[in-house]
Amino acid sequence: MSWRTSRGDRVLEGTEATFYLTVVQHAIDHLQELQDIDEETDVVTGDRIFDHASLNQKIVLLHTCLQALLDPKIAPPELTSVLEAAAYFPFALLKLELTMELESEEQEIFDNEEFKYYYRNIVWQVFDEFVYPRWQSAIEEFGEDEEENSFNQHSTNLRLWKSIIDQMADRIFWDRDWMVSSFAPELLDGIEESFSEMTGLTKEYVTIDCQR
Repeated sequence: MSWRTSRGDRVLEGTEATFYLTVVQHAIDHLQELQDIDEETDVVTGDRIFDHASLNQKIVLLHTCLQALLDPKIAPPELTSVLEAAAYFPFALLKLELTMELESEEQEIFDNEEFKYYYRNIVWQVFDEFVYPRWQSAIEEFGEDEEENSFNQHSTNLRLWKSIIDQMADRIFWDRDWMVSSFAPELLDGIEESFSEMTGLTKEYVTIDCQR
């Protein structure tokens, strides 16, 4: 069984699976640490229900997503706004952590390279296999991009690092439908048939239930 991704029904494999496992485990550790000190996370996905869920609910949802995306024996869940937001949460957290890492470098907080480049090293693991070939194709078609041409494992170009994270997320998600409740919260009270026909969003997808 598999998850319905933008690249077809599949589970993640190889480098992509290792990358997603790493970022989900980091996200779970992040939430558990906040639980221990009774604080909330600043990371938002754009889905109002997931973003306001308890830390424990978020952890449970992350485990659900991880199993469904990595284990072919797990029946694929019905995709809802809450579940897709949960699957996206590790990417959103990674963007925030990477932003903070670059700020720390600017302030010369870390000398140890393991800490100094920790999150960039995680993202770099998938760059060569999944992102760089697309950059090369763009170069062949449109010519060299100065920013991309000078990009390396220790780059401080936050825009490009975030772009790589987004491109990895795009391998899983068709779009960002789960964010609909952030700019149209009234949809949580119900979706009219005309809106559903226009957008393809159903009342089953835009859910108010974190446990579905």
